Amino acid sequence: MKRFFALFFICSFFFLIPFSVSATMIKLTINYNRGEERGDQYRVDIRDGYWNFPILNIPKDKEKEQYSVVIEGYKPAAESKKEKIELSGAEFSRKKILFPKNGTLIVENKENFPRKIVITREGGGEPVSIEIQPQSSVEHLFTEAGDYKIADESFPWNTSSVKVLDTTYVWRLKEGSNNKDIPDIAPGSYSLKIYYGTVSIYTEDFMVVQNAAQSFIYKIDKGRVVNLNSFSTSMD
Repeated sequence: MKRFFALFFICSFFFLIPFSVSATMIKLTINYNRGEERGDQYRVDIRDGYWNFPILNIPKDKEKEQYSVVIEGYKPAAESKKEKIELSGAEFSRKKILFPKNGTLIVENKENFPRKIVITREGGGEPVSIEIQPQSSVEHLFTEAGDYKIADESFPWNTSSVKVLDTTYVWRLKEGSNNKDIPDIAPGSYSLKIYYGTVSIYTEDFMVVQNAAQSFIYKIDKGRVVNLNSFSTSMD
């Protein structure tokens, strides 16, 4: 009798292995090599007291905006996404921010005097005016999808853009190797998008199949997204 139960247990164990290995999930791997920010050619003159040396293509700063992965159609439980910008002098520290719906923006005043910002949604809606006390910060929750502009009341040309997506999944990328497993995604059709700041630079549609693990491998190098399984696209 004991042998029977032992044999039954072993057979059941091996029978269940394929289902645990082939669970419905996707695996994302993205290697990001930080490049220089793109810009038009411009000229400066270096003077040594007698000669003028014209120089073109002065190296730009490193990429300022963040890369993000969005999976449209996939709506897990909403996470508490928070992003921060600093207001110092006549400039915001960041110019383009991507949010899922119900994301929170933290605006920090680095100055020793009060500042005021105005948040406006493109296409309608009442502007929201917020005063920020010296050396303090405020939070603003974006509850509706859309494109927003944040303006500095003291310097109207100083603005920052916020795009709020009608999704709950936005994955920020960091420099180097990025790996993410999504084990709870339901079978169906989805779109994977990669954003630079608030601009979508890559889109791929895919299907999720029941009881199957799928892998997606990409590389971002000098502003170019390369799908290592098929083709590539760029920020141009």
